[in-house]
Amino acid sequence: MRHVLSTLPLLGLSALLGAGCLATTEPPVVKDPCEPNPCTQGDKTTCFNDNGRASCLCKQGTIPRPNGSCEPVSAANCPEHAGDGSEPDDCIARALPLAPNTPVTERTIEPVGDYDFFRIDGAARNVYTLSAEPGTGSILPRLDVFDQQGVWLTALDGSPKVTLGFKARVGAPYYVRVSHSPKDPSAGTGGYTLNLATPVVDDHGDTTTEATTFTPSPAGSGSPATISGRFEYGQDDDFFSFPVVFNAIYRIEFDTASGRVIPALAAFIREDVKNPFRTAQNAFIEFRADSSTTVYLDLYSGSAEPGSYAFRVLEYR
Repeated sequence: MRHVLSTLPLLGLSALLGAGCLATTEPPVVKDPCEPNPCTQGDKTTCFNDNGRASCLCKQGTIPRPNGSCEPVSAANCPEHAGDGSEPDDCIARALPLAPNTPVTERTIEPVGDYDFFRIDGAARNVYTLSAEPGTGSILPRLDVFDQQGVWLTALDGSPKVTLGFKARVGAPYYVRVSHSPKDPSAGTGGYTLNLATPVVDDHGDTTTEATTFTPSPAGSGSPATISGRFEYGQDDDFFSFPVVFNAIYRIEFDTASGRVIPALAAFIREDVKNPFRTAQNAFIEFRADSSTTVYLDLYSGSAEPGSYAFRVLEYR
């Protein structure tokens, strides 16, 4: 998630919490809504943890219909678009399989208004990066990504090449749509090259429930612990959590060595994981804990570009 960045160098938690003390008890263990699997009806047998809520997906080989049922994939359930008769790939049901590092070069956006679908057999926690580059003709490529249910996830328009990444939240098919960008008012048609890079596993979770937990290093430590990570794609979020103690000062220091990026940061407390008490993009950030609680850090690329980072958190008592 992207936040408005603050430039204040120091901010106590009291600015958000007030002067009262917070309970120091640990939060209850978060229950996995998919354990045991509640999805046992018909063909909706795949469970997906959607931010603490169980969502039942249609099994592979079927697609959801407006009435809620799961229907076997066939040409009969592909009503979305008339498309190009020579390339019957203009809806999810007819999506062509897309393999890593096997560029697609023989597809076209033609006639005007055509679009092509491709299928990626996603594995949970994998990050997939796609690139589309225009070939002959006047196409300005646009990429859209949809989940197994056909729900739109993300999109990006070319300038003229486009590179887009997404994370598979569950092991299931994901769908990529190539079209002419609506940002170009002309009736663009032509060929393109589409490539899927080798997928990588996301190194850190992208929600508070999946945060990587660590303990701050005491100030003055000769070898403070360093936490490393990488933004596998431009829209990646990496979450971390650590305990803080009443009245201690915490200093977050980012590694500024060559090749490292300084992430944008949003900091939250356990009692409010929706509204950050601190946002910044600096080489170091400090705050004083006015109560004992858990702090969550959301790190992301301020420039929406992949990159590696490293940081340490020091505790001053």
